Amino acid sequence: MPTTPHPADTARPAFPALDRHLRRMAHDGSGHFLLSGLVLELAGPPPTIDELRAHVRERLPLLPTPSDAPVERHVRELRVTPGPHAAAAAHDELVNRPLACPEEPWDVWLVHGFGTDRHLLCYRAHHALHDGLTVARISRLLFGTAPATPAAPRPPAPRPPFGARVAGLTRVTRDAAQLLRPAPRRPLLDLPRKNERLLASTTVPVGRLRSAAGRLGCSVLDVHLAALSRAAERFDPTGWTGEGRRARGFGLPVALGQDTGRPYVGNRFTIALVPVPWREPDLARRAQLIARHTARLKPRSTRWAHEVTLGRLGPRGVSALSDRVFARAGLQTTVVTAAADLGYEGREPLRVTPISCLPAHLPCLPALVVWRSQATCAFTADAAFPEARELAEHWRAALDELAPVPAQRDQDR
Repeated sequence: MPTTPHPADTARPAFPALDRHLRRMAHDGSGHFLLSGLVLELAGPPPTIDELRAHVRERLPLLPTPSDAPVERHVRELRVTPGPHAAAAAHDELVNRPLACPEEPWDVWLVHGFGTDRHLLCYRAHHALHDGLTVARISRLLFGTAPATPAAPRPPAPRPPFGARVAGLTRVTRDAAQLLRPAPRRPLLDLPRKNERLLASTTVPVGRLRSAAGRLGCSVLDVHLAALSRAAERFDPTGWTGEGRRARGFGLPVALGQDTGRPYVGNRFTIALVPVPWREPDLARRAQLIARHTARLKPRSTRWAHEVTLGRLGPRGVSALSDRVFARAGLQTTVVTAAADLGYEGREPLRVTPISCLPAHLPCLPALVVWRSQATCAFTADAAFPEARELAEHWRAALDELAPVPAQRDQDR
């Protein structure tokens, strides 16, 4: 693996007010969990911690982080107690362990002890340092089995024509006006939070989502959102999914800025509120209705309008916008594509699982990672949530409504 510096996008953060807002959230005393990451589950004996530290030290020059970072503090080891629930406990630890270096908020974990032929490798970072797209790219630089090569230069996206810019600003303004309507009344959780988290996940062939998307004329994202909506109806503890005209939607990150194909420092996204047609009982039809809303977020003109709007806000403005979106969102989710060549020392992972942030105002936060032929949906959930362990299975059961069930089920946790 070459150790020549990777041409990371080292430009100053594109939206510094957003990064400052996330840093303030970390210290406001509300109990936000603001780490995200990718977990690789591998077969075979684990490396020693010294071997893993040497591996990370060799690849540090490839990352948008100081090349002299103390790997002894950033690369850590955890041995879990063997037992029937050790695998779940190993994943749970990764959504509860604090960062050892808050001033350089990223770490790499080696987790083992839950089986003689299983171990986990995980990269995590604070959301104020990186968003999910860069977390996926750094995971590839750390654990890619093929040599890391510079991303092919991408020409800057042209500014949308005047008419498209006007249309984009009109769409964004109209969506923002919806945030002035009264917020839903029912809480998402009627129990005190424990500020202890669980990670529940399930893995399915990604072909099932793509098949359903093709049949319905929508995208994998739309199928995922529709399945989430049915799952939410099943695990809803307070009736918030049936609140009628004030029903909540889903928060969805929208990537902003010029994508250079390289990892970068800071965050380049905004959160859009996607309405959910809760009154539509047919899940396939619901996916098609959701697709109408997500399609409006895709044009370059819409993203340009979001960039202009977010770029003009200071930290207080970002905070106010975030509060209004999340007061009307029942869930937030994202879909991430992981690099195909992930692995360690020539071994490919059995599966790749996402770790999501969990803001204090949400009882759970699901994310979907697509890796090769697999799609893994993982819920980071507060332990107070009554069905925290069953959340992923609710999503899978909903997917069964949209796509044929294979003859042999995949392995679950």
